[in-house]
Amino acid sequence: MRLKTGRALGLLAVLLAVLLGIYLPVLIGGYEPQLGLDLQGGVSVTLQALGEASGEQMAKAADIVRNRVNALGLAEPVVAPQGNNRILVQIPGIQDTERVLSIIGSTAQLQFREVLEVIYPGDEAYESTEITVPDPEDIEAYQALKDQEIVLLYRKADTEEKPKVRMGPTRLTGDIIASAEAAVDEQKGGYKIDFTLTDEATPQFASLTQELLQKQLAIVLDYNLESFPTVQSAIENGKGEITGSFTREEARDLALVLKMGALPVEFEPDPLVENISATLGRDSLRQGLWAGLLGLVLVVLYMAFMYRGLGGVTTVALAIFALLVYGIVCLLGRFLDWKLTLAGIAGVVVSIGISADSSVVYFERLKEEVRDGKTLRSSVDRAYKSAFRTIIAADAATFITAFILWILAMGAVKGFAFALGLATILDVFISYFFTHPAVSLLSRLKIYNRPRFVGVGREVTGGEG
Repeated sequence: MRLKTGRALGLLAVLLAVLLGIYLPVLIGGYEPQLGLDLQGGVSVTLQALGEASGEQMAKAADIVRNRVNALGLAEPVVAPQGNNRILVQIPGIQDTERVLSIIGSTAQLQFREVLEVIYPGDEAYESTEITVPDPEDIEAYQALKDQEIVLLYRKADTEEKPKVRMGPTRLTGDIIASAEAAVDEQKGGYKIDFTLTDEATPQFASLTQELLQKQLAIVLDYNLESFPTVQSAIENGKGEITGSFTREEARDLALVLKMGALPVEFEPDPLVENISATLGRDSLRQGLWAGLLGLVLVVLYMAFMYRGLGGVTTVALAIFALLVYGIVCLLGRFLDWKLTLAGIAGVVVSIGISADSSVVYFERLKEEVRDGKTLRSSVDRAYKSAFRTIIAADAATFITAFILWILAMGAVKGFAFALGLATILDVFISYFFTHPAVSLLSRLKIYNRPRFVGVGREVTGGEG
């Protein structure tokens, strides 16, 4: 059945309505694509676990790191386990790299230890008392420190020479904390961290503080002595505080790390950090856009050479494809915080060929009809009916591949898979709502009914004339 003029115009109206539906919010809201790490710059951090770690531990560690980064308000971080003992963290557009590194890499192993002795400068034993220096490279020795006496320098003392504090084995660890918040220390000035214990840990902490009445309880964070207050009374309400010379930002960051929980895995203290500059990102974006533009021009020239007047339909179809992709990327960035990466641009560039392929399939069927002597007008619908099945089959295969890649891949490869999958859907949409009705309407023009105008010259064998 021939596509009637009214139906063809109706299909084009649907396409126009979709474009308006996409671009009205984009233009009114002034939305632009959100750029990924490789395009706007940022930092990539690889955390390397010390020793063996189970998959469950690495997954939990990745969740904690992700929560810490999200709590900082950083948009769309990529946090994913890599192999058996690494976690990849990619954060686009951050400015304070050192702060982020201190938070995501902080093990935050909080320990409560009984203070056995405070040795001040001038004491006979001060010089001979060796400070414990944890060595993360020696995993067994590092982990054994929890059950041993240790001596740490109280670096936060106001005096120039810092006291040394000898402490007993760890009595409780940071996993007893349910929540933590930074607060103003009204007694000493500055900031402190107020924490609340879990219901299960409250009796344990009450028992410990009862045992250590009028003694000092050391609070050690990642083997840095934060404070060692004297226990004045048993703490039975499950609330405590960590005091020290904290700035507001330090107190907030420490509270954040404690609230999110300690990492279940020890990581190397010096993670692999790769800073990606915004300049490099702009260069990558420029190269990607040039690659896309060059690919678009070559495809347009090829289609014009092969299909003459029908090449113009492909040119408009590709322009619509580009508009739809850009608008959707803007909306995804605004409402789903989806970021366009260099891999995503590669997916869009590759999809230009996919979109052109559908036109090639259709036009070749059309040319076959014209070669047999039929007019373009009488061939449009028959050729499209046959070609559309091929287009659906080809796009379905590509979409399935892209979907599987999107499910299994990580990082920037997901962007490539997403762009590719999106392109296959748009290709079917444009083929149905634009290419077919546009060719159908053009076939009603006398100029388009010349075999040479659709790329068929002396090959016409006769027929309808």
